[in-house]
Parts: sequence; C-alpha cells; structure tokens
Amino acid sequence: MNAKKIPLLFFILFVIIGSIMQFKGISSFNQLPSPIYGGDYYYQMGSVNHIRYGGNPFESSSMVGGIPGYLPLYGLLCAGFCNVFNFDTLHGMLYFSIVIFVVACIVWFCLFRTLFKDKWIALIGVLLANGINYYPILKYTPFTQKIMLPLFILFLYLAIKEKTMIYYALLGVIYGLLALSHTICFIGATFLILTFIIYELYKKYEINKSYGITQYMKNIVKSWGIFWIISIPITLLYWYKPLFVYHLHQTNKMLLWNVGTDWGNLKEQMRFLFDSIYTYLLNFNSSYSSILTILAWIGIYGYYNSKSDDLKNFLTPFAIGSIFATFCYFITEPLMNMHFVPNYMSSFYLSTLVILYELYGLNYLSDKLNLKNISDLKNTLIFGSIVLILLTNSVYGFNKYVDEDQWANAGKHPMSDNYVSLQKYLLKNSNINDVILSTKELGFAVNSISGRKLVVNRWAQQNDPYLDLSQRDVDASIILYGNDTKEKLNLIKKYL
Repeated sequence: MNAKKIPLLFFILFVIIGSIMQFKGISSFNQLPSPIYGGDYYYQMGSVNHIRYGGNPFESSSMVGGIPGYLPLYGLLCAGFCNVFNFDTLHGMLYFSIVIFVVACIVWFCLFRTLFKDKWIALIGVLLANGINYYPILKYTPFTQKIMLPLFILFLYLAIKEKTMIYYALLGVIYGLLALSHTICFIGATFLILTFIIYELYKKYEINKSYGITQYMKNIVKSWGIFWIISIPITLLYWYKPLFVYHLHQTNKMLLWNVGTDWGNLKEQMRFLFDSIYTYLLNFNSSYSSILTILAWIGIYGYYNSKSDDLKNFLTPFAIGSIFATFCYFITEPLMNMHFVPNYMSSFYLSTLVILYELYGLNYLSDKLNLKNISDLKNTLIFGSIVLILLTNSVYGFNKYVDEDQWANAGKHPMSDNYVSLQKYLLKNSNINDVILSTKELGFAVNSISGRKLVVNRWAQQNDPYLDLSQRDVDASIILYGNDTKEKLNLIKKYL
C-alpha cells in the first residue's frame, strides 16, 4: 500500500469506529440524557419540534412573538433529518449526532490538511478537536463548535491566502450561517474578520506607506465587498428584529443575570484570565494534558523561530483576534457595561487556537527530527502510535460518559407514560402556536415534547433579552392564583 494513503486509512477507520461506538451508545437511550424540567437538550428538542410541526424557525420556539432562544440552524437541519428519515424527534436528534460526527471529522481534516499540508498532522488534529468523547451532540452550541467554526476558519484562511472572489463569497455564506448558528461564535468571527482587515492594512502600510493603504482599500471594496453583500442578507434573517425592531434595547438585562460570573468585577476578570492561562498553557494535571501543554509551548517556540509562510501569516492575526475576542471584557465592561460571555468565547476560539499551536509544535518537531524523510514504516509507527494513544483516550472518555454519567444513565430509562400520552394528545389536537399556561418547569417539559408555546418559561433557556419575562411571570401568577376574574380573563386574552 502507498504510504501516503495510510493516514487516510486511519482517518476512515476512526470515522467508522466513532460512528459505530456512538450508535451503540445512544441506542441505549430511551429519552434525552438531560433533566426534562430544565435541561438544555430538552429545550433543544422543543426547538426541533417547533420547526418540525410548522413553526417559524426565526421566531421563538417557546413564546409567541419572541426571537429564537436557541439559534435555528441546528434545529432546521435536525428537523429536516427527522422528517426525511421519518424519525421521531428523540431518535432523530440522537442519530443526527452521528451525522454531525462524520461531517465534522471531514471538515476538521480538510482544515488541518489545508493549514499544515500533512495528512498525519490533520488526522491528529481531528482526534484533538473532534474526538468521540465530545459526543453525542444534541444542542446548537457544540454543533457550531464542531462544524460551523472549522468551516469559518477554513474559508477565512483560503480567502486571505488566495484572494479570490469565490472564497470571499463562500466565507460570506459561512459567516452569515454563523449568525443563525450561535451568537457568541458569530460575534467572535466578526472580531476575527476585523482583526484580519486591520492586520493586512498595517502590513500594507509597513511595505508601502500610503500607496499600500490605498491599494488595500480598493481590495477591501472589491473582495470584502462581495463578502458583505452575501453575508448581510443571511445574518438579517435573525438579526433584523434585534437591530431594527428592538434596536438592541434589552428589557431584562440578560447578560447580567444569565451568566454565572460577575464579569464587571476586576477580581473575577483576573481569575478568568489566570484560569485560562493555566488551563491552556500550564495544565500538568495528567500525563495526557502534560503532553498537550508541552506541545503547545513547542508550537509557540516554533512559531517564533520559523520563517514566515502562509500558516504563520494566518496564525498571527488569528491569535490576536481570538485573544481580544475572549478578553475584551477588560474594555467593554467599564466602557459599555457589557461582555460577550468570555467562557463561551474561549471554548470557541482560544481552545481552537491552542489546538493549532499544539499541531504547529508537532509539525515543528517532525521537521526538526526529520521524521518526514525517514522510512515509511518508521513514519507510520511513530504517527500511528500517537493516533492510537489519542483514540484510546477518546474512546475511554465516551465509554465513561455512557456508563457513568448521571444523565446518560437517566436517559436509559423510558420517558414517563404521562408525558408520552400528553405528547401524543398535543401533537394531534393542538396547533404549533397554541399557548399553554403552567408553572415554569412543567411548561418547559410540555414545550420540549411538543413545541407548543408558553406564557412563562425558564429564563435561562428562553435566552430572549427583548421580551418582558418579568411581566409574564406576574401575569401568570395573577391568572393562576388571583381572585379578580375579570383581570384574569383579560390576561388570558392577551396571550391567546
């Protein structure tokens, strides 16, 4: 066999093994591995049901007139998968996770192969970024992380490198879809694009002062112009109402109460900064994390000691943009009293940046040790051993989740007969926009299994800063517990 094809064979085997393992693991689930009275997976199920049964994907899946709490791209794709293959929503979500795994493996492999020009490095990158231990994926956030983010990075790299209209156009499509996939990832992507534009402008100025800037401004109008022309209409499918109806005015200050950290507190800001440094650059808690930490430092060293090339020229603004997007709360909190959920931003961009430096370190070692020019057998043994170690760790993590996780084990039990019966009744006898009044947790469960709308819901998953959720809570209390019949009837009419 041609030695150059061996990494591809390993890649195919990993995809097959991962798919089979995931199928075996999720086949034991009789309900979602999540609490039905407030779990994220169940709210996502409500979003999928909302779309499946005729709801507008660009409106809230749980309250009439609201915006989507969970952005609609994952829900649209999953609902389409369920309908095409005639799955109920539970099994559709579970089996769609396998589709996500296969597609994500291909996307990450293409990204790392394009960046490092080496199939072994690309394969190892796939295991680091998309190991089976990250699955099952049953929610829009990890879907964005595993598919949309690497697609964005891939086409950003190709657009910056090749300077062709087709790549700017494709980047525009992916950027627009990011706006429908996850708000924080989309905002981070915006920071990155602006960073690349400023960085390239600086480089042009450094080379040829004002003439370089003039020429680059013409390029911005031409290349980035097509990008914005394509991306803006797609982004407005979601962002039109927040921008032009609500004018970004938040009724309930969601960024203050819907996060677990006071990001305006300097102590908390510094704690997150140092925790991030420790997590990504000083993590020696296990032999596995120690090896990755050492590789990251080798990558940083190799980056500063390598000659300039396309990858290095891309990594510089990518690193600057990722770090700024994550830690910009040092600026935005005192100036605007706002942040962009730094822990989420870190999980999207800093974690990816560190993987890139780990692979850079491995590639740097490979070049310095001349591993690419040794015999095919030795090359396969060295890189194959690394792949097997990573695969073993990934498989162990997945098996541990399926066997030991509290909610994974809860998911192996059948759903309550009461909810199965209620689901059948609601799907048969109600409309997708019919409104149900109950307490928050019970209403949450009803919405999850049916996609029907609510008067009140858990604020955490509602994720809508523009609806007056406090007033809804008051209205529901009056209807349920008040003694003014006329007022109660008026409020009921308000939500019909």
